[in-house]
Amino acid sequence: MTAPGRHVLYVQPNSEVGGSDIALARTIEAMAETGQRSSVVLPGDGPLVPRLRAAGAELHFLPMQQLRTLPSPAYQARYLGRFPGTVRRLAALMRQIGPDLVHGNSLYCLYGAFAARRARVPYLWHVREMAPRVPLLTRAYAGMLSALSDTVLAMTPACLDPLYPRGWPTHAVTMPDALDGPAFRAGLDRGRLRRELGIAPGRPIVGAAARLDPWKGLPVFLEAAARVAQARPDAVFVIAGGAPAGLEAHEAELHAQAARLGLGPDRLHFLGWRYRLADMADVMAGFDLFCHTSIQPEPFGLVLIEAMAVETPVIATAAGGPLSIIEPGLSGLLTPPGDAGALEVAVLRLLNDPDLARRIGTAGRARQEDEFSVPRFRQRLSDIYDRTVAVAG
Repeated sequence: MTAPGRHVLYVQPNSEVGGSDIALARTIEAMAETGQRSSVVLPGDGPLVPRLRAAGAELHFLPMQQLRTLPSPAYQARYLGRFPGTVRRLAALMRQIGPDLVHGNSLYCLYGAFAARRARVPYLWHVREMAPRVPLLTRAYAGMLSALSDTVLAMTPACLDPLYPRGWPTHAVTMPDALDGPAFRAGLDRGRLRRELGIAPGRPIVGAAARLDPWKGLPVFLEAAARVAQARPDAVFVIAGGAPAGLEAHEAELHAQAARLGLGPDRLHFLGWRYRLADMADVMAGFDLFCHTSIQPEPFGLVLIEAMAVETPVIATAAGGPLSIIEPGLSGLLTPPGDAGALEVAVLRLLNDPDLARRIGTAGRARQEDEFSVPRFRQRLSDIYDRTVAVAG
């Protein structure tokens, strides 16, 4: 089945604006150029729906409770209780839509895997997250991935190594996500963030952008910011992103930590969800430095290539996906996860050496355009789809 005649059904288990959601929109936009027909199943309306429709996707809504790692037995019990019925309804929808291939857009998209098997449709299971840190669950996921998919696709080797420490299955492949750099930079307003926050020209802005989830490591950013603030009284710090449902307490803890560290509103800005997906180019370009601080291995690091695309120098944790994105010292700097002292040193190094920061920003954009471009992504994914359909057939 060639791309112009191929019909792919994407199953997305949530309707939010996270890394996998944004990646889905960008995937459909990229594949539209091939003439592929794309359908998407979502649990409900959400902020990405207009963008998906604009990309030509046919949308279908089916209630699907998202699988979360919340410490709530009641939540998990509801998920398990609803699982069989959701799978039956999703399989019926797959038979009605009649795709050539189903693309499950998350490791935690269990519904898609079981429904595709029930509907007898080729299934590609896209691993966009790190494996559960519970050995029993890791083994269970590894087994399901191998048994229920025709292709296991992961963004980086870091996603597969914990699942298959003794070697990947033969139908597992890796492919990084991509960014349409020219489209991302279209209409770019580098001064917007500074103007809207009232930050004086010349004051360096050190930023982070992430959901306020504990594993994203924002307490490390705050600790490093407090230390940098002592050495560079002119520096201003910004955190773009809010707390997902259920994690509001963590957001409150971050505000309390900032107050304890003396990072008042004149030095630190919490933006919450003030800036949305369409604003991220302006946000990233508004930073003089971008800091990625996850304390657990990141499966990829979409925010890194966004910052690189607008020539903002990046500092990231040396674990997981960033190891496949950044060339240390050339297109970014790497620091140990959870090490606020090392992050402080890296930030001060770039703030105090503008020429180095500029070289890293330039090299970062070149790397994004070469390795993480849409044309390369489009060809890679088309080839993977072709192999998936051929193997299943």
